[in-house]
Amino acid sequence: MLDESVANPDDDGGVGEWVLLSGNRFVLTAGICIAVVAILAALTAVGAISVGFKSAVRSLLSSGIASGLLTLITVALSINQLILSRVFGSPNELTDRLDGTLEFRQTVEEIAGRSSSPTDPTDFLALVFQTIHDRTANLNLSSIDDEAGEYQTTLASYAETIGERVQNQDNMVGVLSEIVGTEYAEFMAATRYVRNEFGDELSESEQSELEDIFELLKAIAIARQYFKTLAIQQDLARLSRFVAYSGLAAFVTTICLTLLYKSSSGAYIGQPDLSIVVILGFGIIVSPLAVLIAYILRVATIARYTVSVGPFVPPKEEAE
Repeated sequence: MLDESVANPDDDGGVGEWVLLSGNRFVLTAGICIAVVAILAALTAVGAISVGFKSAVRSLLSSGIASGLLTLITVALSINQLILSRVFGSPNELTDRLDGTLEFRQTVEEIAGRSSSPTDPTDFLALVFQTIHDRTANLNLSSIDDEAGEYQTTLASYAETIGERVQNQDNMVGVLSEIVGTEYAEFMAATRYVRNEFGDELSESEQSELEDIFELLKAIAIARQYFKTLAIQQDLARLSRFVAYSGLAAFVTTICLTLLYKSSSGAYIGQPDLSIVVILGFGIIVSPLAVLIAYILRVATIARYTVSVGPFVPPKEEAE
């Protein structure tokens, strides 16, 4: 019914997982810019390209790159409009959102036996997983059937493992990365199977425990989507801001590099200083694009692995 990988999902995503999801976006942006500078320096050193006054650098800077930067800044403004469209709403819409959130939290609080639940996403999810672990411990399914006993053991291991990992996270993306898999959906299906298959052999208290466990697994599914919305909105807000900042720096750099060239007759500084300045300048010029790539990679990855809600999930895919 369930295998060991469901109980202990892999915690080591390697370099790919760092680039796509968990890595610091500033570090990734800097890495992209440094890679561009290194490639240009290597190509210049071997004579594959030239940035001298007879090259096409001046026309490239004054036309294509300048217009491209303005387009990126326009993209940043469009992203801001997208974010604003999500946060605005009428009083009725905002009331419905608040009531839904409060009802969701109240359900978890009643099952956990708490008068209130944490507002921090890390602590809230830790409470959910701890409650699943505690409720699972109250079952005695191994006396009914080996398959049911395996379900109980696997679910307890899953709740303990993910609960510990969640507590070690300190940001929304980190929390989301721990529940981005589809294990919760497999346990939802397994819980329904145990209830339907062995319902006549379960005591009333065990049936109640399984019902609460199923509600908590539903809570994970809802929290997963809600935290995804928050994480993506936060990332898009940062993206628009940093594209605007880096776009301004890149635009000023483009103007300065353009003014270094005296049309086609020469430059105000000679070689090799000209090559060094131009190559480093290109590292700044590509920074808005690097920021865009860094954040879009994470937004797209989060959207891809949280596309479903509930027991229907797409085929598993490894992070590329």
